[in-house]
Amino acid sequence: MKRILALLLALGLLSGAQARTEKRLYRVSVDVPRTECPVVIGDVPVWAASAEVTGGGRTIPCQLDRPLGELVFLDDLTDVREYRVKFSSAPAKSLPAPRVHAQMWWKNPDKTLRAADTLASEKDDMYRKLHHHGPAFESERAAYRVYFDKKQTIDTYGKKRQRLELAETMWYPSDEQLAAGYGHDNLRVFGSGGVGVLKGWDAAKGRMTHITDMKRREARILARGPLRTVVEMRVEGWRYGGREIAMTSRYILYAGHGDVRVENRFEGDVQGLVFTTGVMKMAEHRVRREGPVAGVLGCDFPENDTLKWERERVALAVAVPQEQVVSEIDDPTSYLYQLTPDGRGRIDCTFEMIWRKSEWLAAESDDELLDAAMRNVRRELRPAEVVRVR
Repeated sequence: MKRILALLLALGLLSGAQARTEKRLYRVSVDVPRTECPVVIGDVPVWAASAEVTGGGRTIPCQLDRPLGELVFLDDLTDVREYRVKFSSAPAKSLPAPRVHAQMWWKNPDKTLRAADTLASEKDDMYRKLHHHGPAFESERAAYRVYFDKKQTIDTYGKKRQRLELAETMWYPSDEQLAAGYGHDNLRVFGSGGVGVLKGWDAAKGRMTHITDMKRREARILARGPLRTVVEMRVEGWRYGGREIAMTSRYILYAGHGDVRVENRFEGDVQGLVFTTGVMKMAEHRVRREGPVAGVLGCDFPENDTLKWERERVALAVAVPQEQVVSEIDDPTSYLYQLTPDGRGRIDCTFEMIWRKSEWLAAESDDELLDAAMRNVRRELRPAEVVRVR
């Protein structure tokens, strides 16, 4: 037995000694100073199982998303900085502490829950089959869920303190958790666009349309952390504008961020088709539009139980690519932009929710909250530029 153990140990050491490695140098640049700026490296070797990033004389925590072929890390950037990356075929010895979380729960017949990474249906029947009605994801600053139905609307969850909560609250905190300072759902989105969701556009009626006529829907959690979550909603066989197309909406949330990057990819003939996104209208709200950035600050109840809950004050903002905007026509529920896909068949945008009750924002005025949300989404619409030097 000892001889077998010794042989296994020797093989393990030999395997580790023969791990394949490759060192690369990347130059990263930003147009404005950014704190915890996401850096995405997309040319990861197919054999890489781990990576080490160094820059500015220190090792920087990173996340290798093997299924996506991307390496990501966060750093404070003012202009240009170089980073050395060492890719290895050996598994990572350790991972950074989790700063984000994602979850999706299937309801079993006995009312227990089963965690799932991928769920799909050829009917519009998933909303009530999932706990909290779709995938949910969070950073320390905010949480969001995507409704797995024809609306596919984004719902928002505010944080009073900067921490991860969904593993404990499952989106619905108990009275004891609320008393202990946990956050909660802070906005009813109803049939609006919520914030940042891409929908169809009915020009004749002047209003957004839900994704109703389709063949299949799918929800996937592609990355759970520790530094970013990636959630996808896909609809296939969407009969829209006299065509049949597919749309994949990828929602990316980074640690230390409340803003979300959305990458909407189309398949099929989308030439000339118009889609729409924006921010919902709320009670007692003010709206501000600055070119391709729209922000709203207003209030609403988070739940229909208006006796238990009070009105919450929330800032919402969205940024879209100006060159793809064809009009800015609002409908009864939302302030909207109408857009066409670019040459790659994409419409990307960024959105954010900022909650009045977040304790780290107590000294900020309402105007400052709206300013921050609009500034963040405008900045994050332009990713850091990454160039391989060698």
